[in-house]
Amino acid sequence: MNLERAGEASVVLVEPETIRDLNHRFRGKDRETDVLSFEVDGPYGEMAGEVVICPDCADMDIEELVVHGALHLAGMDHGEDFDGSEMARTQRAVMDETRG
Repeated sequence: MNLERAGEASVVLVEPETIRDLNHRFRGKDRETDVLSFEVDGPYGEMAGEVVICPDCADMDIEELVVHGALHLAGMDHGEDFDGSEMARTQRAVMDETRG
């Protein structure tokens, strides 16, 4: 995990057509997705990035998508097998902790 990327992150909720356009423009994938993360740096290094969420495309709740996006900003990736990934284990641990 890239802890040096710690900082503020904005969260934006968008419509399916917006996330599809962003996914196509920045990842070359012409389809909707539930969450995208973009590294953004403020003038003083205070920003970690932006998490863009499409609630209409999501199988998870918004809180879990925020965690998912933040983990991507921290440098984690899950590849094609999310359920078997370290990122999935970390995401579950964070969600378990927040749900108490």
